[in-house]
Amino acid sequence: MNRASEPTLGWRTRWSIRLARLVRWEFWPGPVFYLPVVAYIVWRAVVTGQWTRFTAVNPGISHGGGLIGESKHETLVPLAQGMPAFVAEFEQISADLPPAERTRRALAFAARQPRPWPVVLKPDRGERGRGVRIAHSEAAVVDYFQRLHVPVIVQAYVPGAEFGLFFVRRPGAAGELVSLTEKQLLQLVGDGRHRVRELILQHPRAKLIAPMLFQRFATQLDHVLTDGATLPIADVGSHCRGALFLDGQALCTPALVARVRQLAAAMPGFEFGRLDVRAASREALAAGEDFQVIEVNGASSEPAHVYHPGTPLREGLRAFLGIWRDMMEIGAANARQGVPWIRPLALLAMAWREHRALRGIDWPSNVWEGDRSG
Repeated sequence: MNRASEPTLGWRTRWSIRLARLVRWEFWPGPVFYLPVVAYIVWRAVVTGQWTRFTAVNPGISHGGGLIGESKHETLVPLAQGMPAFVAEFEQISADLPPAERTRRALAFAARQPRPWPVVLKPDRGERGRGVRIAHSEAAVVDYFQRLHVPVIVQAYVPGAEFGLFFVRRPGAAGELVSLTEKQLLQLVGDGRHRVRELILQHPRAKLIAPMLFQRFATQLDHVLTDGATLPIADVGSHCRGALFLDGQALCTPALVARVRQLAAAMPGFEFGRLDVRAASREALAAGEDFQVIEVNGASSEPAHVYHPGTPLREGLRAFLGIWRDMMEIGAANARQGVPWIRPLALLAMAWREHRALRGIDWPSNVWEGDRSG
């Protein structure tokens, strides 16, 4: 879609959205929120002399313990080998193969599943839901591999509710769940009278991301949803893709903590990070049963429960600073035991290479299957 044909919002609506986002720090640009966090990291590194020893936080994960550009395949494999019942089935598809062969392998993977469709496609290296597609048809898989030319994970789709479980094992202590995030995938509900564009602007959450949704649903904006019909706002549990993050700490039961400790133990060298899971229900998750891990995130993980609407900024910053304090202490302790760590200049070079690599990837950034047409 060229810029001239993009759907637009009136200037009054745009300014009202900007003001509404301004007073909700969860929508602030990353550099604004992270400025005090980065200042804290630098201050603590100088005072303690630990510098970048935090990159030793997860000895079992490459790329600085998962800080920059870790492989989803690498982090899932040991867990799938140790506790396969708790991991969604997956397969890595190389970037070296032609699109037709990549497509064939993904379709063969889907055909082996008890429930072939939908199937999840995601870059092996990626973040914040970028490049993730829930494919509902063969045509969607073909289109994906024509757009994306990097290593890809194809994964069985796990129905149910999505959660983020942040695990930390501090030196000399048992591992704990320090953050539990419930990710709600919101949807518009039709009334038989209003168009999609009007439903977006009437929805208290959807309105805040209306510019993105207007682009995503450009061909459906003038469609009137029948009474009771639904249209998903988000397809994956990513905040920047429209998911609502809620504080799920009430679900943090002894049974769930015990299960997460088992999962962490199945991943040698995993001390710090977030397990993204899909569960049959909130009750099943709290019982530590009937859920599957869909992704493991290392040192780049966030305590996402703080994005719960209405969370005070000071609480959000306190959580982020606490997480970084934990990571720096764990990394320093591991470094004292001989775990390799990445020196500051080497870490900067790694970050720069990753930035350039991501910029050079042809991400399917506006692919959406809200109507499940493929």
